[in-house]
Parts: sequence; structure tokens; C-alpha cells
Amino acid sequence: MDGHNVEVIIDWGTEYRRYRLRGIMITFFAMLLTTTAVFATAAISVNNLCSETKRIQNIANESSDKYQDIRLTFVGGITTKEYLSVEDLKKEDEIIASIKAREKALEEEKKREEQRKLEEKKKAEEQKKAASAKKAYVPPAGSKIVYLTFDDGPGPYTGKLLDILKKYNVKATFFVTCNRTQYRNMISRAYAEGHAIGLHSCSHDYASVYKNESAFFKELNDISNVVKSATGVETKLVRFPGGSSNTVSRKYNKGIMTRLAKQLVERGYTYFDWNISSGDAGNTKNTNVVYNNVVYKLRGDYSIVLQHDIKDFSVNAVERIIQFGLKNGFKFRKLEMNSPTARHRINN
Repeated sequence: MDGHNVEVIIDWGTEYRRYRLRGIMITFFAMLLTTTAVFATAAISVNNLCSETKRIQNIANESSDKYQDIRLTFVGGITTKEYLSVEDLKKEDEIIASIKAREKALEEEKKREEQRKLEEKKKAEEQKKAASAKKAYVPPAGSKIVYLTFDDGPGPYTGKLLDILKKYNVKATFFVTCNRTQYRNMISRAYAEGHAIGLHSCSHDYASVYKNESAFFKELNDISNVVKSATGVETKLVRFPGGSSNTVSRKYNKGIMTRLAKQLVERGYTYFDWNISSGDAGNTKNTNVVYNNVVYKLRGDYSIVLQHDIKDFSVNAVERIIQFGLKNGFKFRKLEMNSPTARHRINN
């Protein structure tokens, strides 16, 4: 190889390196421009997103006074957004309130209907029971004496009761109190028409009556004076408030009933309980129930019936009780010192 050829080769190698370097530089700048463009585009997008977000937020803020809620509706695969104004919300609240009111009214009506059916069923059962008992009733054998007794009066229904008793010439017994002074003349009338008057304490206040023995006999003396003033005579017939078997007295004085029962007898009094309860002292307010409680429990020997002449529904049952008794051979009497007492077992 001669010298000329060596020079050509060297020049060619130099030129090759120059073009290669130029290519690398072109590639580098092309990549740099591309990267710059990408970052610029991203920056613009971020900026646009922020601007849009801010714009939406501003719209929302601007409309916050006008629009209070948003309703989204999904129909046919498309969700639509509807802004509700204060007026729209008010109308919807009224509709919702109306719906709730109707639902509540329907529920209350349902409850009333259920209660009505329950009461009708109960009434039907009572009537069925009464009819069955009436159909199957056979008067008991024996003397069949009935003592109707009425506690806690006199009261606003005592006059009506006396009219009923007078109509059938039936005598009864009234265990009276000092209460309701405006009806005290009923004591005089009852005595004048041949009924027995007994003592039932003055106040009928358990806390006062059963505080101690002295308190009890003071109550007894006070009502005794009222009766004597109304009738002109003293009575020794007594009925304990709550009966001799009451347990409420334990709350005020343990063992007082045992002591009082003994002391009453020692002082010449006779106390009476009962062997038939009308249920008018709290078990019922139904005249038919009072009637059934009495007539279907009447005994062959003697029946001392407990009722209250201060209860109108109980007084309303008396005429039917008398009619039933007379029809079935019962005799009505008033209590006297030698009458049966139907005393309960003392529980205090």
C-alpha cells in the first residue's frame, strides 16, 4: 500500500467519526425536544384541570344559595343530574310529610280496627258465657238468703239505688263513711226505709285508719256520731276498709288487724266480710260483668254480696240481680247483729 492510499483511509475514518457524532447529537436533541413537549403538554393539562376544577367549584359556590340538594336519576343506563331549589325541596318535604301522615293514619286505623275486633270478640265471649250459664243455671238447695251490702257511700247514686230497693221491697245494708257530706241525707232516708246502717270508718284513708288502734277507734267513733245524728240510734255493725283479710294495713302497722278484730268483739261490735264479690272495686267497670259475678255465685245457705253505691255501673246491675234472685227463690235480707258474718282469714 502506498502513501496516498493510507491518507485516503485516514480521511475516511475521520469523516466517519464526524458523521457519527453528528447523528448522536441530532438524536439527543430530538429526544430532548420530545421530552420537553411531553412535559409541556402535561403541564398544560394539569393547569387546565385545575382551572376546570376551580370553575366548577366557583359555580357550586355561586349556586349554593339557590340550590340546596342534587337529585340523580338513572334511566336507560344514563344518569342525569338535577339541581333542586329551596322551593323544590319544600314541595318534596310536603309530599314526604303527607305520605308519612297517611301511613301513620292507616297504622292507627289498623290498630283501632284490631282493638275493635278484640273488644267485639271479648264481648261475644262474655255474652256466650252468660247465655251458657243462664241456660244451665239450677238454683241451689237451701234457705237461699241474700244480703246485699254497699260500701263507701253515701254518694250520687245512693238515691237511685234506694228507689230500686223500694220498688221490690228489698232491704239492704249500707256501710257508710263521712265522705261526700252533700249526700249525708241518704243515710237518714236509707234508715227510714228500713235498711241497715253499718260503720265503715270516717275517712276510708288506709294510712289514717290503720295507723294504730287509737286512730282506728277515733275513725269509728267519728262515723258513729254521723250515723247517730242521721238516724237517732247507734249501730254496732262494722266492716273494715278492705275487709278483715286486707294486707294493705301491714304497710302502716304490722299485726293491727289481728288486734282490731279482737278488740271490736270485746267492745260489743260485730264485723262483717263477704263471700261474694261483685268485682266493682277494680276488677271491672261493666254492669253485665257485675251482674254475672253476683247471680251465678249465689249460694244455697247465705250470700253476703259486696258492692259499692258510689259506682254507677254497679248500681245499674242491682235491679237485674234482684229480679234474678226473686225468680229463682232467693230471699233478700238486711244484716243484723245475729246475722252470719262470712269472716275472712286475717292476714295481718
